[in-house]
Amino acid sequence: MGHVAPRVWCSLTCVMLFVMAGCGRHEAGAGADTAGDPITKGLVADLRKSGFRVNPGYPMLYTQQDCENYTYPLLKNCSLNNPAAPYVVPAVKTWPDEYVDPATANASGETRPGYTTTYRLDPRDAVVIYGKMPPPGRYMGMQTWEFSQNGQWKDSDRLKWENTADRPVPMQYLFDTIPPDGRRSGRTQSVSALGDVVNNVVMERQSGYSFEKNRYFIITASATTDRAVRRALQARGVPGKDIFTEQIPARDDHGPIGPLGMGKDAIDFFTAFRYAVPDPGQEQAADKWRKNPPLTVMRVRAPDSLGPVQRYGPLTFAKRTANNEAHLAGDLQNLVSAVCDRVSSTARLRTSDCTQQPPASSLMVDPVRDYGWTGPYCREINMNCLGDQQDAAYFLARPLPLDSGQVYAVVDTLATETGNATYTALSVNDASLLEGVANVLNTTLKGSADGYASTVKNSGKFFVHYFTRDCAVLRDLPGWPKNCTGITTRMLPSHSDTSAKGDPALHGMFMASLRDYVKPGTERGPDSTKLLTPRILTFTQPGK
Repeated sequence: MGHVAPRVWCSLTCVMLFVMAGCGRHEAGAGADTAGDPITKGLVADLRKSGFRVNPGYPMLYTQQDCENYTYPLLKNCSLNNPAAPYVVPAVKTWPDEYVDPATANASGETRPGYTTTYRLDPRDAVVIYGKMPPPGRYMGMQTWEFSQNGQWKDSDRLKWENTADRPVPMQYLFDTIPPDGRRSGRTQSVSALGDVVNNVVMERQSGYSFEKNRYFIITASATTDRAVRRALQARGVPGKDIFTEQIPARDDHGPIGPLGMGKDAIDFFTAFRYAVPDPGQEQAADKWRKNPPLTVMRVRAPDSLGPVQRYGPLTFAKRTANNEAHLAGDLQNLVSAVCDRVSSTARLRTSDCTQQPPASSLMVDPVRDYGWTGPYCREINMNCLGDQQDAAYFLARPLPLDSGQVYAVVDTLATETGNATYTALSVNDASLLEGVANVLNTTLKGSADGYASTVKNSGKFFVHYFTRDCAVLRDLPGWPKNCTGITTRMLPSHSDTSAKGDPALHGMFMASLRDYVKPGTERGPDSTKLLTPRILTFTQPGK
């Protein structure tokens, strides 16, 4: 089996609570240890003195196990979570007048009574998160999405995508209600981006190297509230350069974003902090940080005395760039042909994907580049955007069967070698849950095409990786077994496993995905219009 990034399991009981003074046993100053959080008690006192209402919160880890045990049973959709790392999500105590949808309670794992990870925002609200960032690694970033909204899709929009032959995502994940009961409930799943990610490059450009440093984040729709919270933080000695604001915009290209508020019809939000690929030697420290994230979480509401709410302007995404890979197109086709010849002659497998004019089924799809699936579009048509973001070029393959001896080869440029990514992750996803279950990183993919260097130019800029149930069938191929990931039935149950979780019609089906994260020298993922499209080649065994 090729190298696969391990799952990270952690009981929610291992996550420490960090909160504020004055509201009960879960708050610093009322029994909690604030030795590592020296500003919180004073900050809360200052905010309350200024007329703010303050509610506590805490960080909790969201893992693949939580997806299987909580998210899928409630929402029938795990939104293609990235398996390279778990997520840290803020759980916040609800306001007394806040509507909490029972259909989404505990959707990210079991929360403490009275707390939620899908929260609403009054126009004067802010969620504040701060603390020590994780050990050095390839990536960290925080993003907030619209989680759900009132509304219903038009049949014409649904039919458009239902009739798109090369669409990689099953329709049930793109258009669904809350709760997902097959009826038009009046509320749709959205998980759509509201702006760019505040990632480690953004942090470094504003405040210097940020891993293992204290950083502060404000999520708000009001510039008025933001300024007041910033003043309170700075009064406690926090440098202004260390504070970052996620601005909830008033509108996007397709119309207003909202409504805000505490009512049943208001949109709600979901925030996640993702930390991935610790530097060599940092794995133990990274695991310790994840299990006990040293972050403080609170939500605040500004008083009317601050003056009118000043909403932010329209949503804009940062421009993305890339080194054009077009000059490598011929080499990629030569590599595809060489892989086809070698697999056919050495492993005696068959395929119909090895032509100069590749069938559409062998081309992976970038939903942003090829379909325009970004937050604004998804909100307009009431489609689930599955947690879109601009930090990676993101290619997907349609669900493919595994249980009749199929072998799949993914062939493409390796973006870390073409200067288009800080790191690359090739993922295995369980189609029956829409869940990421394993990752193969660029450190494993590098050099995987070197066995074809005699016939393929620039082989060091490409990768070849195989997925199948049993890699033994490829034992005589270059790079075996490193270049093959065996997808076991523990990772992804077989189609005949009637006890497995997920959609029975999609049991035993896997989806490959390729993420190229953050082009060096920029804050965002590469412009995928300048990248070569990855190929996924299907091989079958004679007689199966």
